[in-house]
Amino acid sequence: EKAARFLQLCDAFALPVLALSQGTVAELMDKGGSAVTKAQWQELLPLRIEFQWPNRQGEEELFLSADGKITGKGYHYSSRTESPVNGAWRMEDDGKVCTPKTFTAWNSSTNLCWYFFQQGDSYFAAPKLDPDAKVGKPKSMAKVPGG
Repeated sequence: EKAARFLQLCDAFALPVLALSQGTVAELMDKGGSAVTKAQWQELLPLRIEFQWPNRQGEEELFLSADGKITGKGYHYSSRTESPVNGAWRMEDDGKVCTPKTFTAWNSSTNLCWYFFQQGDSYFAAPKLDPDAKVGKPKSMAKVPGG
């Protein structure tokens, strides 16, 4: 009976995670998704995006301005610390968005690049355009109201 209850709990927590996962770029495209173009990206600015780090050790809330600036904050789960974020974003001609930024309180920097996709009203990101590249879904991604 305890084993059955444990499996029910596992199922309850696993389903929301699976619902957010789109699998691969090819699977997302097969479901009607499309790559976000440079023009579509410009229309989203200024942009607020929240996401969990790929290593699942923290999360960020970032604001990307039309003039290429990044501001926001990062939160590291295990240390329960927060850091301001500053940086600059750029979009390459192939649609890749690179976000070199510094976590000032942690004296740490990252320079990750992502391709963004849209399916209906939802956005997704992948590190490559390759059909087998894994796709993730930001917690939230939207134009800043009044921006």
